[in-house]
Amino acid sequence: MSSIGFKLLRYYIYDRNRWKKRIKRDQSTPAFTRLIDSLRSYQESSSRYFTVFDLETTGFYPALGDEVISIGAVKIDLMEGCILEESFYRIVRPIHKVPRFVRQLTGLSIGEIKAGWTFIEALDDFITFSSGTTLIAHPVKFDVYFLQTLAQKWELPDYLPPYLDSEALAKETFPEINPQLDTLIRKLNIERHERHHALNDARMTAELCLKLFNELDLEADYEKEIRERIARDNLVFGRK
Repeated sequence: MSSIGFKLLRYYIYDRNRWKKRIKRDQSTPAFTRLIDSLRSYQESSSRYFTVFDLETTGFYPALGDEVISIGAVKIDLMEGCILEESFYRIVRPIHKVPRFVRQLTGLSIGEIKAGWTFIEALDDFITFSSGTTLIAHPVKFDVYFLQTLAQKWELPDYLPPYLDSEALAKETFPEINPQLDTLIRKLNIERHERHHALNDARMTAELCLKLFNELDLEADYEKEIRERIARDNLVFGRK
């Protein structure tokens, strides 16, 4: 049996009921009510301010029980061409134990994970932090889809943030360079921080985005071009 087949079997035989119990419990909390309000009042995109974020997760398949264990984010001001001082970082306490290899990869200890926020609390805080900006991730189709899938599992209102894909932008700007983040960091001389730490990865992606935007040589009416790119990426990667 393939690893995906095993994950599917385990989820439907063992894990799904545990998820249902946790979701039902979370739905009765004040944090869940606040998150619903945050999703319903979500502010639309900006062509100047962007939230560059990264998730660390227990796997690639949120529909089959994989979870978020940390969220990191920074903001950039495209007009000024800089990373803003404010940042966001939450360690998330998952429903299931985090595999040892994931803890080793991310550097998160068992104690840090146990002391973390619930997913509902962390997502609400992230939405508050990023509201009124456009999201960027590398690649966006993974990170946004992961959050959207988990929001659906908790029976929350649709999470439909506007976003740009930095991987697609890198492919367009530097077609000769492998678009993986590690390669771009090395080739474009971006200061390297410890990888697979959500805030570190968000900072490095933000530095990458500033270089990519600079290569675009945007005109005075840059806002129109940026909004066209936002519309294109949201169409390509499935924003409803």
